[in-house]
Amino acid sequence: MAAASDDEILRFALRQGPLRGLLQDPVRIDERVRTTATLPPQGARGPLGRPLPLGTRDLLAEAGYPGGRVPAANAGPGLLGHVLTAAFGLQRREPSNPANDHRVIASVRSKFPVHVQVVGPDGAPGYLDPYRHALVDLDADPAPVAALRPPGGGVRVVLGARYTDLPTPYGILRRALADLEIGINVRSLVVAAQLFGVPATVQYGGPQVGAAGELLASSGPGSWSAPVVVTLHGLDPLPPSRPLGGPVQDRYDRGFDALLDTGSAHPSLTGSALVAEVRYTVDAAPCSPAEAIPPLPERAGTDWSRVVWNRTAGRVPSPLTGFAVRPAATDRGRLAELLAWARVPAPEGRLRDIGSAVRLHVVVQHTAGLASGHYAVDEGALRLEQADAGLAGRLEAGFGYPLTPENDCGVRHALSLWCFTVDLERLIADFGPEAWSLLQVWCGWVTHGLTVAAAAQGLFARPARSFDEHLVSSLLRLPREQTPVFMTVCGRARYAEPMLDLRT
Repeated sequence: MAAASDDEILRFALRQGPLRGLLQDPVRIDERVRTTATLPPQGARGPLGRPLPLGTRDLLAEAGYPGGRVPAANAGPGLLGHVLTAAFGLQRREPSNPANDHRVIASVRSKFPVHVQVVGPDGAPGYLDPYRHALVDLDADPAPVAALRPPGGGVRVVLGARYTDLPTPYGILRRALADLEIGINVRSLVVAAQLFGVPATVQYGGPQVGAAGELLASSGPGSWSAPVVVTLHGLDPLPPSRPLGGPVQDRYDRGFDALLDTGSAHPSLTGSALVAEVRYTVDAAPCSPAEAIPPLPERAGTDWSRVVWNRTAGRVPSPLTGFAVRPAATDRGRLAELLAWARVPAPEGRLRDIGSAVRLHVVVQHTAGLASGHYAVDEGALRLEQADAGLAGRLEAGFGYPLTPENDCGVRHALSLWCFTVDLERLIADFGPEAWSLLQVWCGWVTHGLTVAAAAQGLFARPARSFDEHLVSSLLRLPREQTPVFMTVCGRARYAEPMLDLRT
């Protein structure tokens, strides 16, 4: 397939942003429409695999937030399993919530389109199935598996998003949302690796990523994003594969399998396939172990298990959609904690360079020590752009899911709204056609940091891609060339109910 040009990528980016409201209808999701969410690839439904260890919750409970770590000796031979569970594991089931069970990472409508595949030092591939709590043996092409086999001790983790897991009404936004969620998952994995003292390096281009794309494609039918590869270094060999018991091939509805083929032919995917392809052209660059946790003062009484449990994007009781927020207050120190998490650099290389071109804005209210209004982040400090106590309320009108009898929207009560803006034309001219895709990955990296910091404070953090770019630009008085590309809303959730604990 021919590589996309800068102009083609720019047109695609503008269709997702400033031109989206002119060229396509608003996104309206009918939850009755099937997607392939939570469906393992066909090659990952066999009876054999490697069970993950129990006790991750207890290990995290012994590590204080934010500086606490889990000694490798405490994790024992199941170190890889603890890292994967801490990064991607199931957390809870909310009885009245029709969405899929809550996990460590935020996801669009809890569809969790990012799938995790691994290649261990023995060269055996596996698929992380959180419901079977195992690395299920993966039936895949041996060529990419051999290319991904890590040298020495270590495990290669492949993170790839399957577009058909997201509802079709998102249209071409499914490309952006998939890359965004890859960035969220990368940050979550690096956080977990750092907690357990495992060095992690990240690759988003080059031969390893090409081999990872072939591995995803060979695991069964489906339309996949370009992946990111994270190498976890210094791990022991994986335990032998054995019968897992529990669900196997017959568990999965053939109707969902049909969607892997028919859904992949949707115009939103076939018409934008070039955007996914350009990521394979990114040059590989040597990288040092990534870090994802900022140095912050210790907080007495808060541990990592509680932080992971608290992580939420907010919600409302069924049958409503959206998120409910109650008025609350915070202080300048807690806002600084959110900012510290937002400013942790992405893994070195092209991704970090692209992040340096993005401007970060914060709309603040009810924060002791700060006037309500719009602040720009400049060299790590907040600079007041406009004092305006009603700005958050006016921004609510530009949110993609407005306040209606069927949908709650609490933007007006948010404590902070984090908006990422960039000069798209300059970005693509400076970094090439892959810049748009990597921009979404970078937004995901920062967003997961905000969700962790919010969880540590008992707040929700809601990633948002559906908003009126023109209204946001006008209200924030942005320069003409700056386009809002993502937003995260933080505040105090209003709705809660007893929940079923799924942690292991």
